[in-house]
Order: sequence, then structure tokens, then C-alpha cells
Amino acid sequence: MNRKILLITGIIVLAFAAGVFILFKSASKAHQAGISPTPQQTVTALVTESATSAITAEGTQQVSVFADPVKDFKSRVTKKPFGIYITPQNSPVQPERFTGYHTGADAEYQDITADVPVFAIADCKVVLSETASGYGGVFMVSFDLDGATHTALYGHIRPSSLPVKEASFKRGDQLAVLGTAYSTETDGERRHLHFSILVDSSLNIKGYVQTKAELSGWIDPLTIF
Repeated sequence: MNRKILLITGIIVLAFAAGVFILFKSASKAHQAGISPTPQQTVTALVTESATSAITAEGTQQVSVFADPVKDFKSRVTKKPFGIYITPQNSPVQPERFTGYHTGADAEYQDITADVPVFAIADCKVVLSETASGYGGVFMVSFDLDGATHTALYGHIRPSSLPVKEASFKRGDQLAVLGTAYSTETDGERRHLHFSILVDSSLNIKGYVQTKAELSGWIDPLTIF
């Protein structure tokens, strides 16, 4: 009796599998013949295509059109990100002489002894190139972002490597090198790149502002990389 039940069950399973195979082949032939899918099939296909497009769009957004201002920029912003409020008491960098909201993002390079080059994030023009208190060497470039002209600041640069004002560069071109730590090249600061982006084309070189509202004049650099 058990053998008969097993035999019948096996026949049913084989028949079901054969039916599925026939349906699959029929659907494939219908597709090749140009037969229109049912409304349900159309909805399913559209949902799948939309999901794929969304993933593609998301992936595209994650790929920045800008070059890093310095190698491994994002991963090296470990002490002073954009907008952090700094005082000599709470600063992650000691000793600290500044107080205020940080207008840029600091990429740390104290572990590197060789020259650290900085690069043009986009096609740009040098609009300021000088030495200044708090920075040592500092320069600014103008570039386009979302159809508007902005300026970007590179601070703690070796003065002898500063680019010439009015010079033009292409995305990814080397512009200068970071200054030597705790020297006049960085105005006594550690080796790092202070990088900031203004919301317009102004030549504001402030590294800190005293109110949070004033940060509206700058863009968090990490949002565009």
C-alpha cells in the first residue's frame, strides 16, 4: 500500500514539474513572438525597472564629480569636521588657541613625512594666494558648483609652493603642498589641510566664526565628495 502511495505521489510531482516547464517555454515563445504582456506583468516589470533606476541614480550620486583636495580627504577628517564648536578646553587638538565654529574640514597628515600635495577639486582659477595669521600659506580658487560660482580655501600650505594668483588649473591638477608641521609654513599648526567652501565667490578666509548662524556662509565640504 505504501509503495502505491509513493508511486502516485511521484507521478503527481513529475506532472507538476512538467506543467511548470511547459508554461515557462510557452511564455518564452510568446515573448519572442512579440505578444504583449498582461497588465499585471507590465506593472511588475515597471516596478522592477524603477527599482533598478533608483539604485543606478543613487549610485551616480555617490560618485563625486569633484577631485579630492588632498589624498584620502574624507577618511582623514578625524579631529575637526565642519561646524564643530572649538574652545581651548574642548578641542581635540591640544594645545588650542582658537575659539569658534569651524568653517571648514581638517584633513590630518601628521603621520606623513613626505610632501603632501593638494589638488584642484574642479577646473578653477586662483583668486587669492598669500600668507596669513592662523594659516601660514593659504590660497583660494573659484570654481562652479550647481551652476553657481563658489570659492574654496586651502590652508596651511608651504608658502614657497603657493600657486600664482590668476593662474588656471584643471580638475585633479596639483596646486601646492602642505606646510611643515609646527613651523612658520603652517603658522605653528600641525600638518593638516584646512579646506573650506563658501556659498558664493567671496574671499573670506575665516577659519572660525563666533555664531552658528554665520556658518550659513560656508558649505560642509564632505557633502560634495
